Amino acid sequence: MFCKPQASWLPYCCGWLALLITAPVCADVDPFEFQVYGYQTQGKGNVDPELLSSYIVSGHAEGQGGTSPTYASQSMMRYAVELEYGITDKFDFAYYLNLAKPDAQDLQYAGSKFRFRGRFAEAGELPVDLGWYSEIEWWSSKFNDDQVEGEFMLTMQKDIGDWTFIINAPDIDKVMIGDNHKEVFEVGYRGEASYQMSELTRLGLQIYGAPGKVNDITPIGQQQHYVVPTVHTVLFDTLRSSLGLGFGLTEGSDLFFLKANFHFGGDLHERIYD
Repeated sequence: MFCKPQASWLPYCCGWLALLITAPVCADVDPFEFQVYGYQTQGKGNVDPELLSSYIVSGHAEGQGGTSPTYASQSMMRYAVELEYGITDKFDFAYYLNLAKPDAQDLQYAGSKFRFRGRFAEAGELPVDLGWYSEIEWWSSKFNDDQVEGEFMLTMQKDIGDWTFIINAPDIDKVMIGDNHKEVFEVGYRGEASYQMSELTRLGLQIYGAPGKVNDITPIGQQQHYVVPTVHTVLFDTLRSSLGLGFGLTEGSDLFFLKANFHFGGDLHERIYD
């Protein structure tokens, strides 16, 4: 059941846009997880296996940046196998196995992580539905010089008729073990505006950003920012999916990539935010 349109939608949109623009945004984009998190959690006892995948069509050569600090990002294929479980109605746990295939090489283990996600109150009780997300990541040294990182972010969502607006910010990241463990935390953002086209199809425009460290902003040309037109739909009447085309907005970003995320559990009529 979706909310009815409200006449007061404009102040919400303007306020959310202002929040996104003025937030201190300074973190690396996680290329294994081009995914925006909505407010709703899985629900107690529910399991949702997922596959998150991406392919860099036009990226950078080795040592030149983009989404890979080690291997060349050009032609990189990435997969995150995720298993999400609802511990309570408002609290989820997930495990991710990250795999990657650099150009002309075999598929390799890239890292793994544990993630917790929750929400405050019930939908509609607050002016904006508010939740939280936290994780700890372990990286293979082949793919990242920082071996262990911690992350925390807020999830904010507002449904206005067939429109949904989501902001995942501030996305706070801290290196715990690795070359940058003495550095201060970094902050990034994710977000999406989407429209429900039909019962099982929704069109969205996602954004991701990463300008650098909070106390040392990277020059704009070297920052990473992406816009990703995305289609959320059900394939073959059984498979919930999110398919997107990613476009880099700066020289430091990869120019173009494809993403495809699939859910193998959950209600087909439930909105997905990937």
